[in-house]
Amino acid sequence: MIKNYPPPEKKPEPLNFISLVALIALSLLLFLGIYFVTFVITESKMSKSYSVAAKTYYLAEAGINEAIWKLQNDDTTTDGDEAWENKFITEPDCDTWQASFERIDVLCSGCSYNVTIQNSSCARGEIVSTAKVVLASGKTTQRVVKTKVFKAVNPSPIKDSAVLTSGPSEVITLQASLINIFNGNLFSNNNILIRWLSTVNVNDNPATGTLEGKALAVNNINRSSGSVLNATAQCAKNICQGSCEKCPPDAISMPMIDFDSADPNSYKSRAQAAGTVYTSSQFDDLLWANPGLTLDNEITYVTGPIELKGGQNLTVNGVLVSDGSIKIGQNFCWVKSIFLVRCGNVKLTINHTVGKPAGLLTKGSIDVGLATRRIDIVGLLYANDKFELISLPESFNITGGMIARKITITSVWQGLNITYDEAIVNEAIGSPSFSPVVTIEHWEETY
Repeated sequence: MIKNYPPPEKKPEPLNFISLVALIALSLLLFLGIYFVTFVITESKMSKSYSVAAKTYYLAEAGINEAIWKLQNDDTTTDGDEAWENKFITEPDCDTWQASFERIDVLCSGCSYNVTIQNSSCARGEIVSTAKVVLASGKTTQRVVKTKVFKAVNPSPIKDSAVLTSGPSEVITLQASLINIFNGNLFSNNNILIRWLSTVNVNDNPATGTLEGKALAVNNINRSSGSVLNATAQCAKNICQGSCEKCPPDAISMPMIDFDSADPNSYKSRAQAAGTVYTSSQFDDLLWANPGLTLDNEITYVTGPIELKGGQNLTVNGVLVSDGSIKIGQNFCWVKSIFLVRCGNVKLTINHTVGKPAGLLTKGSIDVGLATRRIDIVGLLYANDKFELISLPESFNITGGMIARKITITSVWQGLNITYDEAIVNEAIGSPSFSPVVTIEHWEETY
């Protein structure tokens, strides 16, 4: 008997299945490859775009910075450009003055910027810098940066203020001290703090025994228990006692000194003309070689900090000016090396000649330490930052005035005498109509 079996099932060809899988895999790889290439190209374009944008922006900033430099330093006509510094502030045309300049192929090939300035009033204007970069494709990128700038009006010489601090957050702090102020007022643009059993006599005239001066604070006058403030008037937010014109008084701007602008009347320019400019290291060497040094220069200018230490006895017959900070008597000993050591207290004397500036002036701070024996100044003591005294001086006398952004005095009840002399103060400040510094008021950029 013959059995009929069903025919065997046909199995798919293995080759067809493998081809299908390979085709799918290749398609996926092709898709990923196309995505990766597109991503790389996009990132490359973005990177180049960012690089060009940054280059154009900084090019525009370079134009702004050159304009600001010209406003501060360009006082003569050069290369066909106007004398920007003088035109910016000089009446009668400064309120409508405008100017421009262009730089081509500057900083890089195909790079240029055009800068214009338009004054809205004397010493106040808007600078517009338009930068362009030509790309290899022939296309051009552009960036525009605008800024408003001004030079602050230099306040009139400070009248009647023997001791002055200026700045919205700065104070006069007098602690553990005996301070006599003659012929002038005590003025703070913020607070006056008198504490730790201090006695402060404002304009205590020893000849007449009368009080004629005022203690003035734009914010508050605070006196701790046991401390004494003697003055004909105390005028502040929290007290209005005596002959006060206004409580609190109006703020007084910091009088600006032209330390180192290109103006021939700046202190650095005048010292350079006289050959009396020193670096910090050169001035240190001069002090070390002369423990009893006398400077007979009208102006001695130091480009950096000054430190008087190790028994230094310095006499200045004129004005000593520093770019940096000034330290007096903070170190009893001066150690040059293991074999070169000098110790002792510090003495500083500054003398005034009528009609010439005298004093101790710094763009930074003045710090007086415990190794200070005597300070006798006929001139202006001026610190664009802070003045701090923590010492027991045998003598501390200033005839002229004291101006700083912040004042802190701790003298352990040693007598400090400050006598106001308006003529001496004015001679040291000078009389520039505007601050030598250009201030940026507003900054914006456009594409």
